[in-house]
Amino acid sequence: MSEPIRIGVVGTNFVSDWICEAAAFTENCEIAAVCSRDEERGAAFAKKHGIAAYFYEEEAFLSSPDLDAVYLASPNVAHYRQTLLALGYGKHVLCEKPLALNAAQAERMMEAARDRGRVLLEAIRPVYDPFLAVVKENLPKVGRIRRATFEFCQYSSRYDRLKAGERPNVFEAYLGNAALMDLAVYCLHVCVALFGMPISLRAGATFLENGTEAAGTILLDYGDQQTTVSYSKVTDSIYPSIIQGEEGTIAFDTLNQPSYIRLHRRDKQVEELPFSPAQNNMVYELNVFADKIRTGAFTTRFDEQSLRVLRLLDTVRKQTGIDFGAGEEL
Repeated sequence: MSEPIRIGVVGTNFVSDWICEAAAFTENCEIAAVCSRDEERGAAFAKKHGIAAYFYEEEAFLSSPDLDAVYLASPNVAHYRQTLLALGYGKHVLCEKPLALNAAQAERMMEAARDRGRVLLEAIRPVYDPFLAVVKENLPKVGRIRRATFEFCQYSSRYDRLKAGERPNVFEAYLGNAALMDLAVYCLHVCVALFGMPISLRAGATFLENGTEAAGTILLDYGDQQTTVSYSKVTDSIYPSIIQGEEGTIAFDTLNQPSYIRLHRRDKQVEELPFSPAQNNMVYELNVFADKIRTGAFTTRFDEQSLRVLRLLDTVRKQTGIDFGAGEEL
């Protein structure tokens, strides 16, 4: 067994907690350091997860010889700059979704990774979760696909703080934080992975008083198949995601960590498709990341997937008027 890939985590939010917990389920990676601008918070996070080192200066963190790679759980607006900086220091990068604010930024990031001979992957859980392969394998059972709906509506735990007059980062537009980038990105990744790129799309969005996009709907046209994406950070949904064919329907729940996949046949028979959800499915992206680093294998398939989704996100933002300002500059 090779030595585990030593990863430094940027950020101390709940997503960083999840990646540390996922690392405990794999022998391929270990969390070796954390970087936070708040030294006290970084020290507390390191103690909580038993991490050996913590930093509050980016360059000291990235120049550490004890790190092979970094995981970026920073605000979306920071992904572009921090990825290029980390690659410049020779680190591999696993970057939380969305990989960048737009496709042009992502192309630059991927080019920099290739030039440096380093691995860059977008941390988007359903792309690596075996559930997607199960869905794809069973699509023929529903016959000719006519309609699909992908749902991700999740009332944000920080929305009440916003309504109380606070300004949580998750609802700050200038940080690249929109419901589209936070939630719809999951739906679009699954859609593109299963069906490819649509012929066209139409999008609408709802905005909060501070200018941040709160919810939206996207209609993707595949010719003889229509697909709808529904997402929200200010409401919950009771509905699963579904793929409807002429012979039946496949249904599954939360796109970031699905717990079941069901085939509803036209004759009313229901089949639980073979799927064993992981306790923390971020373990799959860590394993792929480590494998790409060790083998030097190309990331072309994942790169193209990320670029396709970002191009769709660019189109949705143009139609709905979502603007991240100076954060999109190259």
